[in-house]
Amino acid sequence: MLRQTFEELKVSGNLPSPPGVVMRILKLSQSDSHSADEISAAIMTDSVLTGRLLKLANSASAAGAQPATTVSEATMRLGVRAVMNVALGLSLVSSNRTGRCETFDYDRYWSNSLARAVAAQNIARQMRGLSPAEGYVMGLLCDIGRLALASIYPTEYAVILENPESKVSSGLARLEEDQFAIDHTSVAACMIEDWGLPESFARAIQVFERADNLQPGENRESAAMARVLYCAHTLTSVCLDEHDPTLVDYKVIAGRLESVRTMLGIEPEQFTEFCKAIQSEWIEWGKILDVPTGRMAMPDEIHRRATNESQDDVTPQPVASEVTALGRSEPGPEGAKRLRILAVDDDPTSLRLLEATLKKSGNDVITASNGEQALKLALELSPQVVIADWMMPEMDGLELCKSLRRIDYGRNVFFLLLTGRTEEDRIVEAFDAGVDDYVVKPFNSRVLLARIKGGQRVVELQERVASDRKMIMRQVAELGLMTRKLRTAALTDVLTELPNRRYAMKRLETDWDASGRTESPLSVVMLDIDHFKKVNDTYGHDIGDVVLKETARILRSSTRQGEEASRLGGEEFFVVCPNSTESQAAVCAERLRGAIERNVIKAGGFEGNVTVSLGVAQRMPGMANFDALIKAADAAVYASKAAGRNRVALASATFRKAKSA
Repeated sequence: MLRQTFEELKVSGNLPSPPGVVMRILKLSQSDSHSADEISAAIMTDSVLTGRLLKLANSASAAGAQPATTVSEATMRLGVRAVMNVALGLSLVSSNRTGRCETFDYDRYWSNSLARAVAAQNIARQMRGLSPAEGYVMGLLCDIGRLALASIYPTEYAVILENPESKVSSGLARLEEDQFAIDHTSVAACMIEDWGLPESFARAIQVFERADNLQPGENRESAAMARVLYCAHTLTSVCLDEHDPTLVDYKVIAGRLESVRTMLGIEPEQFTEFCKAIQSEWIEWGKILDVPTGRMAMPDEIHRRATNESQDDVTPQPVASEVTALGRSEPGPEGAKRLRILAVDDDPTSLRLLEATLKKSGNDVITASNGEQALKLALELSPQVVIADWMMPEMDGLELCKSLRRIDYGRNVFFLLLTGRTEEDRIVEAFDAGVDDYVVKPFNSRVLLARIKGGQRVVELQERVASDRKMIMRQVAELGLMTRKLRTAALTDVLTELPNRRYAMKRLETDWDASGRTESPLSVVMLDIDHFKKVNDTYGHDIGDVVLKETARILRSSTRQGEEASRLGGEEFFVVCPNSTESQAAVCAERLRGAIERNVIKAGGFEGNVTVSLGVAQRMPGMANFDALIKAADAAVYASKAAGRNRVALASATFRKAKSA
């Protein structure tokens, strides 16, 4: 069901996605015949990605190792799989820096994600057995579901983020589930699978927030990655949060850090140095990626707060950029025909003349003195038109055009080339590289502006098409959201908000089929509230409804990963336990029984607890369909009631008694 919901989100076209070069790497990596040289060649088509990959390869190298100077060396050092993941993660930062969700802090999101990525890389190195490069990427991507939902539903998600419950991850997930029928963790896991990354990574994203209490049987690789993400997430969330001393219990905060230190097996003094190294690397990476960074509170500082040894204010300052963004504010148009133009020339005199000519005609002009600076500005400010000189050192106008055409945004830029070369072959080469038009230098102002006017018509047409496409995609997303809400309503019990009988039967049918294919065990637990009619008769149906809601709440909080509770109707509830034997499901049943019995309910004149009788049944070879499994569990419930209630009965034991009788 989650997968179907995710597919509906994909149709909107607004999910964060990697650019073409990274998708090429992903496809190559999935082929059995790919080679490191082919992947290196794909990476080298993106100069920005190449530089960042070399940086990561060298940062992950052992002390004293010769630095990697080529993409091939970096690929050999990190491994093909790690290179693929690194390329994917790094490309997303530059292509998703802004958005339309007003209450979503994009800079803070990437700052925290980068800090978590750096922490995960260092933690993976400390834990050993996991690739630091993969830890980096997973740290960067494990929270991408929030960015995805903010991109697809900017208005609705802005409202969710204003709710105080959204400040806690579990509260945010509940709000997302209610609104979109899927939460950010599930979206992130589906995106990871959709990009062709290992299934174990997707599983790690789903469980990392409770990785300090992983259940037995968890996949070894996913469990290891989940622990890395748990430690990285806990460390960065504690050290980056702005704690109000009047509201925060620093003993709790220090305890969370202590759990991370224990998992890593680091001494207290070394742990502070470990965190300082992460902070230093975070700031360094922030400069490379233009991601805001700031100060992290260190473990020793938080410990002093917890033990009242110092009253110094060690609260970390709000995240502040170490790098000044170039021209972030968008110019206000003074007329209907204004264009955002990026002018590029290494000759200062020619650049000033070009800028003056363009501004005089009423355009907003950004200037760059070389191709690399122009590429950086183009990615950040999204000009509609780029006018570049052909002959420039390092990255010339043609290379700049090719680099822009390789990314989604750059395909729609109107690119005009300034050149003194008019040979037919050279002009053909320019158009083959993706140039839209050219003007001969020294340029005639009237001719230049006439060519720009022609380009403006193309730009306006493209923007109109893009606007229409966004409107259609928005309508598709709204329709998908409405469909999911209707589907959720049809499969949800209104009173308890648990899945209803219809959903329970669909889920059981799916698990029954999977159990038959894989020959894995399947068990169910049926439970019935003891003497519920007496509660209704004595205290009224309003109190009875409260009892049902409370029982549902305990079931929801006490079931574990894979177990799913539903309300069948009346006072009957049902839990599906896939991949569980009868004895394992009996442990689940006893856990639920004890939690319900311990829960004190206060409502009206009622104050006390209720108990439940439970029956457990496992799929057996002689069962023709899942109805037989339900009947076996139901019979076990009756046996539990007959034996005195408030207990767990096994269908196998009931069957043996009936057979002996």
